[in-house]
Amino acid sequence: MKKIRVLLADDTLLAREGWKRLLETADDMEVVGEATSAQEALRKVQELSADVLLMDLKWYGDSTAGWSAVKEIRRAAVRVKIICVTAYEELIPEARLAGADVALTKTFGLGELLGLIRELAAREEAFPTPEPPSTLLNSLTPRECQVLRLLAGGRTDKQIAEALTIAQSTARGHVHRVLSKLEVTNRTQAAKAARDLGFIP
Repeated sequence: MKKIRVLLADDTLLAREGWKRLLETADDMEVVGEATSAQEALRKVQELSADVLLMDLKWYGDSTAGWSAVKEIRRAAVRVKIICVTAYEELIPEARLAGADVALTKTFGLGELLGLIRELAAREEAFPTPEPPSTLLNSLTPRECQVLRLLAGGRTDKQIAEALTIAQSTARGHVHRVLSKLEVTNRTQAAKAARDLGFIP
């Protein structure tokens, strides 16, 4: 029986070893390699002909590294199935928009993880890179995405500034640009647009 070739990508050895031990319980899977950076993941996916890439989303404190790498990998290696896992639920929408087949929090159990890998590996092709639900959302920077989430949660400019550790005037500028890019006139409309477009629950 042909085994499912899995590449592990995480910036911590502890996480990679934990995943490896989980996957070694499955007779139909083998770990073909490990990547210690998002950039290395792209290279090893191609070199090792991985069927499934299991990768973290936050790398060395950078919340954008994971989903940025997913975009690159999807463009260069469309066959690989990508499962993104993270402790930060707010990173999941970006991962899905970038082209991850599955993005989930690190609360999954062994059976769920193995089932997902088998399900994805059985498909003929990886999911095509999804079109962003709106070019409006696609125009937002990672920082503006953070601001939009906070804004949609009812935070004031002062509260957004405190949450992101930035000046209140900077937060106000981000809010203004978010409203402008979403082509709305107030915060309530921005929150509604974000929900309608599937950016936030």
